[in-house]
Amino acid sequence: MTSSLLKVNGLKKHFPVSSGILNRNAGAVKAVDDLSFEIRKGETLGIVGESGCGKSTMGRLLLRLIEPTEGEIYFNGTNVAGQKKSELRAMRKEMQMVFQDPYASLNPRMTVAKILEEPLIVHKIGTKQERAKLVEQMLTTVGLDPDYGERYPHQFSGGQRQRIGIARALMTNPQLIIADEPVSALDVSIQSQILNLLKDLQKEFSLTYLFISHDLGVVRHISDRVGVMYLGRIVELADSESLYTDPKHPYTQALLSAVPLPDPNVRKEQIVLKGDLPSPADPPKGCAFHTRCAHCFDTCKTVRPQLKEIKEGHYAACHLYE
Repeated sequence: MTSSLLKVNGLKKHFPVSSGILNRNAGAVKAVDDLSFEIRKGETLGIVGESGCGKSTMGRLLLRLIEPTEGEIYFNGTNVAGQKKSELRAMRKEMQMVFQDPYASLNPRMTVAKILEEPLIVHKIGTKQERAKLVEQMLTTVGLDPDYGERYPHQFSGGQRQRIGIARALMTNPQLIIADEPVSALDVSIQSQILNLLKDLQKEFSLTYLFISHDLGVVRHISDRVGVMYLGRIVELADSESLYTDPKHPYTQALLSAVPLPDPNVRKEQIVLKGDLPSPADPPKGCAFHTRCAHCFDTCKTVRPQLKEIKEGHYAACHLYE
């Protein structure tokens, strides 16, 4: 079995909520609530879920862009969550992020060449001439003309800007790329180009991806395994084929039932979830999904289900399988 590059144990992020004139503590928003999973070397782990389920917060926690409330994050055996800020710089050379909005993530006052050179300067890689050559090579690698290095971000299309964002993430030759909704802001035709680019780069540079998205079709196309998040927790985790053909958790079943089929003559029954997503500041007791689940019974309302193996390599947090 392929060894793990990243292991997460009991990861939590609770944002405190204040109220009143004295700003007294009135509770906490449980954005990420007890996550445990692993990412194997060379694979793509997709994470899907509704807006507000904690996907993006989780991605930022793994890089320590925000501080975890509790939990452990092991990268190549080293606990990132326990490192001092001075020790994180070397670790971040191996872990990079591609952001959702390429325009917002690129400095508008810097040329593309300066943007790509910056990570090399921060990590003290190469001479000025060597860095210039690396920038040109990386622009070519992501499908852009090396002469584009003298342009500014506003002079590019959305797809080209995302290629620049990907190039910046690759400049330090990382092992892990966390891609947070990297194609959601792009046209469908451009989405496929970027996804194919990511797959090609994965082979060329032996990359490992954590791919965060709300689009089930995109995740299926690129992922080896898929984790489904609901209200800060993973409720199902399996290889892509198994999850899409035989979903176990009622929430996953409802999500997949809403995916349109390419054949207009084929119809399938859609599972309509009742009610809204509960607030992470006041999540339901027991199973967080029980307020919207058609299969809910008494145990679901009081006991939180644990993520357990239902069949080989297929995990679900649901009392139906106990």
